Amino acid sequence: MRFVNVIISNNSKELDRLFCYALDEKLGAQSGSRVLVPFGNGNKTVEAIIVEFLEDCPYSNVKNIIKVLDEKPLCTQKHIELAMWIRKKYLCTYNQAIRLVVPSGIVVKSSKSVKLTDKYFNIDDVCGNSSAKRKIVEELLSGGGKIPYSNIKSKTALANLCNEGITQIIEDVNLKRPQVKVKMVRLKVTREEAQNMLPEVNKKAPNQAKIIEVLLQTDQLALRDTVSSASANALCKKGIIEIFEQVKLRNSYEIENIKRTSPLTPTVQQKAVLDSLKYKWDSGDLKPSLIRGVTGSGKTEVFLQIIEYVLNQGKQAIVLVPEISLTPQTVERFVGRFGEQVSVLHSGLSNGERYDEWQRILNNQVNVVVGARSAIFAPFNNLGIIIIDEEHESTYKSENAPCYNALDIALYRGKTENAMVVFGSATPSVNSYKLAKDGVYDLYEIESRHNNAQMPKTTVVDMRNELKNGNKSVFSKVLKDEIDKNIKNGQQTILFLNRRGFNSFVTCRDCGQPVVCKNCSITLTYHKNTDSLKCHYCGFETGNVTTCPTCGSKHIRYLGTGTEKVEDEIKTLFGADSYLRMDADTTTGKNSHEAILKKFNKNNVPILLGTQMVTKGLDFKNVTLVGVLAADLTLNIDDFRAAERTFCQLTQVCGRAGRGDVSGRAIIQTYQPDHYAVTFAKNHDYTGFFDNEIHLRRQFNNPPFCDIIMIMMTGKSEHEISAELEKIAQYLKGKDIYVLGPAPSPYSKINNLYRWRIIVKTWRTKEIYPILKQLNDKYSFGKNKIFIDINPNSMN
Repeated sequence: MRFVNVIISNNSKELDRLFCYALDEKLGAQSGSRVLVPFGNGNKTVEAIIVEFLEDCPYSNVKNIIKVLDEKPLCTQKHIELAMWIRKKYLCTYNQAIRLVVPSGIVVKSSKSVKLTDKYFNIDDVCGNSSAKRKIVEELLSGGGKIPYSNIKSKTALANLCNEGITQIIEDVNLKRPQVKVKMVRLKVTREEAQNMLPEVNKKAPNQAKIIEVLLQTDQLALRDTVSSASANALCKKGIIEIFEQVKLRNSYEIENIKRTSPLTPTVQQKAVLDSLKYKWDSGDLKPSLIRGVTGSGKTEVFLQIIEYVLNQGKQAIVLVPEISLTPQTVERFVGRFGEQVSVLHSGLSNGERYDEWQRILNNQVNVVVGARSAIFAPFNNLGIIIIDEEHESTYKSENAPCYNALDIALYRGKTENAMVVFGSATPSVNSYKLAKDGVYDLYEIESRHNNAQMPKTTVVDMRNELKNGNKSVFSKVLKDEIDKNIKNGQQTILFLNRRGFNSFVTCRDCGQPVVCKNCSITLTYHKNTDSLKCHYCGFETGNVTTCPTCGSKHIRYLGTGTEKVEDEIKTLFGADSYLRMDADTTTGKNSHEAILKKFNKNNVPILLGTQMVTKGLDFKNVTLVGVLAADLTLNIDDFRAAERTFCQLTQVCGRAGRGDVSGRAIIQTYQPDHYAVTFAKNHDYTGFFDNEIHLRRQFNNPPFCDIIMIMMTGKSEHEISAELEKIAQYLKGKDIYVLGPAPSPYSKINNLYRWRIIVKTWRTKEIYPILKQLNDKYSFGKNKIFIDINPNSMN
């Protein structure tokens, strides 16, 4: 008998510790194995994960592990250590951390039942005058001797029956694995015996003989692929073959539809980067690298070739791309180069598909994982390289607990698993580029496109002048004319607007009040296709209004522009068949992204209109024009990174144009044409933008010159949470920490909960971790909840 520490599969803060259990060594469990354990005073059967083996247990009356659930552990010891590090760094629970490193979709459900025992009884003698006991016994008899515990109305009567030995309460545990099982057939007799009986079988049952013939040439066959399932069953009854079940791993891509590719001859600049990375690998230099390459410079080809170099030395690779960049094109590039060695992980997979991909990785059936943020936890045992493409993207940071940053996880895994870490982007984050300039990362820069094509010629249109000239359309005259020219020439256009819906809000012309969500302090967005108003935060939806909810006026006005409204204008100007729309409303179905992009490419659809989804990962040779309809949307947000995000977005989307033989053009529409983010994006001048931005960051003491910690409290009483945060603010100020607030969050109410925040600026983050943990623990149990995020994506 050995002792182990386990993590109980429950996010409750009260259970946020390790629990000790005794393990019978015959069960064969390992660290990372899921087990069933008796828990609590009622010994309810619950799921847990073994994270540590102990020489001895300091507790008495230690309970025994009931069952091991998996043949192999779901994660490695390295991953368990990573989860422990995540718990400390990101102030989360043990269970939240360990859930990151095991596959989702595996569910253990337990339910109570009541059943009759084997004891003989006479119903009249047992029940007497008790109608409650009689009702239980009669229901058990009619239900085959077992019924759900929830059916029992009188628990007292049940307790009496249990005490008398007539009934017992049992717990049923249902282990749900998202597996697909296929019925297979194989020979049960020897091959020689099968060969000898074949002529006789063929005389009486030709279909049965055909099955034997196939099985003589192959070890096994899917039952559905036999000539007749009836013939297969007949052979099974004769003892010639046997039918069995086999787990089938689903594949997230159709490899037969993907053309294999060979490495391209690198350009001079690509070769210089590749040679340096190979030298670093050979010499064991694990210093992280940052590749800044202009859009279309062939960074992906560099990634492919350095991965191949690492794979040839028996190692494995993880490639992260932002969710919106994980297009079928991206998958095709990696599968086309590495074939079935590739596993793909992203949010579009079902739980079953994700489970199968995880099993492939665990069983060493693949050597390359391509995926979004969570793919950083792929359970490789022989990791050699981690590549993070578009490393500037905010989606690499989780906004839900644990608020981990995939870049941090990559650096941790690189250090602890001796793997090379490579970041890449046409527009690296200011933080990363500063680290590279300071020598923390090795910096590589590719300044020209791989086919020596020119960067798109970019025009900035001042929309204030359009209004002065009487143009109230979402399309400036210049953009409309260029789209017309593209359609005439058979070329394609991408239009970008980072706002879905028809109108961004609805307001009353009399009282001026907008229509807001009943649960949140946020205006509702009008969606014309359903004639409804929706909250994009809590999901609330209501029918369109014809009168003002505040004053009763019928003078309702629709303001702002979303992709639906632009869609209407495209129909009017360019025709109903001239476009495809790609946003969160049109891509809810499985593989809908792929369907839209395939149609755009195959049918040469003139216009692709979309939100952020169209800004990255797209490489269409016939796209020669990009139009940014409203560059100001990200400039005016309450965030010190507003200019950086605008510059990156404009540079990236403009870079979709001119990737083929025809030069590209880009048109940026804005009401702030002189803003430095717009002017540097127009000139494709990253270093100029960085120099300007880093000066401002230093001047205002913003990251990377400090860390920003957001402490947000939510609750039903605005007065209570503001008062509590005021106490916290005063406490922190007493520790010589710079504090802003408390103040209401920009979105001060979501889902009927008020939201206030404190902003902390500090370089002493490690020193104040104990204080943050103390606050996190203190407010985990009360009615007002606290949320602490270090360097958050959003300040809202």
